[in-house]
Amino acid sequence: MTETAPYERLVELAERELALVTAFEPARLGELVALQQTRTTLVASLPERPPASARGALLRTHELQQRVTAALTVLCDQLSRDLTGLDRGRQAARGYGGAAAPTQQLLDRTG
Repeated sequence: MTETAPYERLVELAERELALVTAFEPARLGELVALQQTRTTLVASLPERPPASARGALLRTHELQQRVTAALTVLCDQLSRDLTGLDRGRQAARGYGGAAAPTQQLLDRTG
């Protein structure tokens, strides 16, 4: 394993993360979480000072992470708008519902 291999792996993880975020499907959220956990573990295993030869991979990872952050911001904004619209729809539906009809007692006091 070369000294830059873990840094190249960071690039790979960032590329996969960007692909998952930009083509977001709720069913694949677990993949995104697992990928982030893998990255966290990898980063924790890296030396405090990376070798100079890792500079290119680190710069590429940084660029990809900026794109991931931008894509997540757009996704969060869209989800927020969707949830707001859903809440408004529920409130409107409640307004049309009126008072609930009284329930009939099927049994008398004797059982």
